[in-house]
Amino acid sequence: MQKLKFQFFIVGLFLLSIFMVPARAVFAQNTLPTDTIFLKRFTSEESQRLALLYQDQYEQYRQAERGFTTAQAQYVKLGTLASLESAVVSSREIMSLRTDVLITYHELLAATLVESIGVELQLKQETLGELQQAIEDLKSIREEIVLSDDRFAIAMVNKKFEGVLVPRLYSVAYKTLSQLILADVQVLFDKSKQVYRELQTELADKEVSKLRLEERKRAYTEVDALVARLELELAGSTQAVKTEENLDDRFYNQLVDDLETTYTGIGQLLTYIEELERTLHE
Repeated sequence: MQKLKFQFFIVGLFLLSIFMVPARAVFAQNTLPTDTIFLKRFTSEESQRLALLYQDQYEQYRQAERGFTTAQAQYVKLGTLASLESAVVSSREIMSLRTDVLITYHELLAATLVESIGVELQLKQETLGELQQAIEDLKSIREEIVLSDDRFAIAMVNKKFEGVLVPRLYSVAYKTLSQLILADVQVLFDKSKQVYRELQTELADKEVSKLRLEERKRAYTEVDALVARLELELAGSTQAVKTEENLDDRFYNQLVDDLETTYTGIGQLLTYIEELERTLHE
């Protein structure tokens, strides 16, 4: 067996960074933030295309947000028909751009889920259906935004977006992300177990003293106990993802904490494997 290269195991885990996409009530002073999570682990041309598109659209949104803030302030200060018209146009623009960002984001989630291995097929298909519905809902509300021709119509569309659509978007996004991070850790664990079993086969073919054989048995006992513990942890996380009804940031953050513990355990497992592998050359 070639010497283990731990980078091979670590590559499978993805990095997360959080972007804030605020959903502002038209002409209101307060802000209702809509947190979305941008997943940086893309392998296919389609997901890479969507990732770049997402970044471009998000930057356009951020630029438009500055114009919206200025127009909103001018309307509050002046209260003229001209400032109102500017605020309406700016509001419609930023709401359209916000919707475009979220459409691409959910398309990116869907593409990433399709590419992912380790997710149960039935759960994957169910979630892909929910993602597609979210995309269709976003496209529908975008049409309503385009047809809104005054501040009252825009306010009604925004109220519908924040009150009805945002909770569903949160749920399906966190449901998808939960499956992806769980699948990555599961795949990493499965690969680690495979290496361990192959190593055991190679060690069994190597003649050693009775003393060394007893040492090896004790080592196997420790490794097997760790493997059993990790299997239980992953089974618990899998069950939680499959049965949790309130998939939100609280659940997702708890899942990340749980999987971080499991990931640390996998690191310990790989250390044990490397230690056992060295005995092949003694």
